[in-house]
Amino acid sequence: MLDTTRQTNVRPRSTAANVYEMLRNDIVLGTLKPQQPIREAEIAASLNVSRTPVREALLRLASLGLVDIFPQSGTLVAPIRIEKVRAAQLIREVVEVEVCRRACRMASHEDLEALSSILDEQEFAAIRKDMRRVYELDEVFHRRIFETADCVAVYEELEDVKTHLNRLRFVTVNWPNRPNSIIAEHRDILAGLTARDEQATAAAMTMHLRTILQVLDNFGTRPQ
Repeated sequence: MLDTTRQTNVRPRSTAANVYEMLRNDIVLGTLKPQQPIREAEIAASLNVSRTPVREALLRLASLGLVDIFPQSGTLVAPIRIEKVRAAQLIREVVEVEVCRRACRMASHEDLEALSSILDEQEFAAIRKDMRRVYELDEVFHRRIFETADCVAVYEELEDVKTHLNRLRFVTVNWPNRPNSIIAEHRDILAGLTARDEQATAAAMTMHLRTILQVLDNFGTRPQ
C-alpha cells in the first residue's frame, strides 16, 4: 500500500511528475515491495488527484521497468532485475569517477566543509540506526560532489538510470556493518578531494561504487 502518511498536497508544477516521483521513491525505499499490487484508484484517492496523472505516472514507471502492468489483471511492483542493476552500476561508475576528477580541481573550502558536514550527519544517523536517513544522506553526499564539479545537470540525467541500482543499494544499507563501511568509503573520497589527488579520489570512488557488485551474485538467494 502507498505510504499515506505523506498525503501532502501534490505540487502544482506537474501532478503526473509528482505522483511519479512519489511512487518511484516508495519503490526504491521499499515502502512498495516487489510483486506488491498498485491500485490506481487507491493512489488517486490518497493524493486527492484524478486517476489520469496516476495512470501517466504508472506508464512512466513501467517504461523504466519499475512496475509491471498486466492488462485486465492490474499493476505490480517489478522485482529487482539484476541485469538492470549491472547496467546502471557501469553507467554510474563511468560518469561519477570523471565527475570526481573534476571536483578535485574545482572544490572550494566551502565545498569540502559541506561534504564533511554531510558525513558527520550520516554518521550520526548510523548511530541512531536510521537506515533511511543514512541512504538519503548518501544521495546528498554524491549530489554535492556533482555540484562541486558544476555538473548538476549530469546528476539529474542519471536519476532514472540509477533507480534500479538504488533499489538494491537501499536493501544492502540495512546489512550488518554496511553503514559504517559506506561512511568510511565516503571519508576516503573526501580525503582525496581535500588533497586534490585525482588518482586517489577516482580510486576511492571506483571502489565505493563497485561494492554493490559483491552482492549481486548472491542477491537471487535473498528475499526481495
